[in-house]
Order: sequence, then structure tokens, then C-alpha cells
Amino acid sequence: MDQITLGLMLAVGAGGTAAVARWRGRRRFSQGEGEGRAGRLSAGAEARLARREGAEGDLRVGDVLMHLGEAYWLAGELALVRDGSPSLRLFTAPEQGKDRWVGIPRSGDVMYVLHTDKTLAELGWPGVEVPLGGLVLRPLEQGSCAVAPHGEVSANWEGVGRYGVFRAMETVAVVVEQGGQRLALSGKIVSRRLVEKLSG
Repeated sequence: MDQITLGLMLAVGAGGTAAVARWRGRRRFSQGEGEGRAGRLSAGAEARLARREGAEGDLRVGDVLMHLGEAYWLAGELALVRDGSPSLRLFTAPEQGKDRWVGIPRSGDVMYVLHTDKTLAELGWPGVEVPLGGLVLRPLEQGSCAVAPHGEVSANWEGVGRYGVFRAMETVAVVVEQGGQRLALSGKIVSRRLVEKLSG
């Protein structure tokens, strides 16, 4: 036990010492000391680490959003993690008779208002373009990711998968695959300035 840890135990007790030790460990990891360990983390562990490191941002499961008079209760989340932080966070926002989703890309200034799209799901994995509703959507972002489920989504999603985001003007499509499962969503891009957070 080093002198700093011993001094902390005497000054703030065991609970405070544990909190400081976690902070020091995260700091060492972010400064490069944990790079060897990062390569050994499983996809699920990497995703959980990203969530503990504050990757939740300003939205989380349980929040309620209001957009153009419609309320979206964020019941569950699929975080698509790349390089230790979510590239895209997908929240299920169910409503009676509707399978709705909200997507929060890393940029944070826009939001995707989405619904499941059976036609898109039947296309299989998209190539370089997605024909959808008379438009041709082009890739915005795609690649492999660790999928981390939280809240009211199936735990079967946890693991390594891949995703693609496609766009044409204000129309967006998101496809996620993991372990033989496919989630295909389409909808609109809206400004976060037009979305009000009611709770959380």
C-alpha cells in the first residue's frame, strides 16, 4: 500500500478511499497506462467501461422528451460503442401501437426520430446506398461496434456487432446487426434545439 492511499484511508475513510482509487485508475487508463488492458477487454466490458466513464451524456433511460407535441419516454437503450465511447445511442420509446426509437449520434446537435422499417430489414445488410421511399440514402457512418443494452431492451444484444447510418437530406436510416439479430430503423433528423427534456 502506497503512502497516498494510506493517508487517504486515515483522512476520508474506506468509502472515500475507494472513490479516489477509482478516479486514479480511470486517470491512469486515460493517460495511456491502460492501453494494454484495453486490448484484452471484451466488447461488453468495453461498453460497460464507456458507460461508467460518463458516456451517458445528458440523456438516459427514464427521461421523457417532447418534440412537436409528441412525448418520447426513453424506456431502453442500445449504445453502439467505438473507441471507448458511444458513436450512436439508440433509445426505444414505445407508444401504444407504435415501435418508436430515438437516435442520439456522437455529435449531439441533432436527434433521429425513428420507427422500425420492415422493408429496410428485408433488404439485408445495406451496401453503399439504401433505396428508401423514393430517395437514395448514402452512408454517413458505419463500422463494427460493441453493443451495450440497458433498460427495456433484450440483453441478447450485448456483444460485438456492426451498424450503418445512411442519410439523404433529412431522411435517415439506421441498421444494427449483432449475433444474427437485425434492427432496421428509418425516420427523420431533427435539431436538438427543437426537443425539450421533461424529466430525468
